[in-house]
Amino acid sequence: MKIRFYPVLFILTLFVGLFVSFFSQSWLLENKGHDPSSFQLAKSYVLNAIMALIVFLAIYIFRNRYRDLLGFFFLGGSLLKFALFFIFLYPAFNQDGVLERLEFLAFFVPYGYALALETFFLVKLLNTV
Repeated sequence: MKIRFYPVLFILTLFVGLFVSFFSQSWLLENKGHDPSSFQLAKSYVLNAIMALIVFLAIYIFRNRYRDLLGFFFLGGSLLKFALFFIFLYPAFNQDGVLERLEFLAFFVPYGYALALETFFLVKLLNTV
């Protein structure tokens, strides 16, 4: 596949995967008797989708000019995602003083999917450039 189609393929794969994952996670939470909105599930998915797009597009745009620094862009994006997690999501999760497993999974399921996808496309970009 030509490199110019990578952004389109990345965006489609990201949104379809996160969409399926969001509704699967919401369905599982509802079937276990939990309210998905209490875990800030939508906020977590939107945050991860936006950050994955920003990180990938930065890597894609600068793939020729800063080829040696693409790994640092990737790591910086991961650091930024964690910073945003601690700014926007962690305070609500930690209100009771305990970070529950379901609260942890509300952030790390979309984070893990986006991270795996970013890694896959970064490797493809590095192998083709």
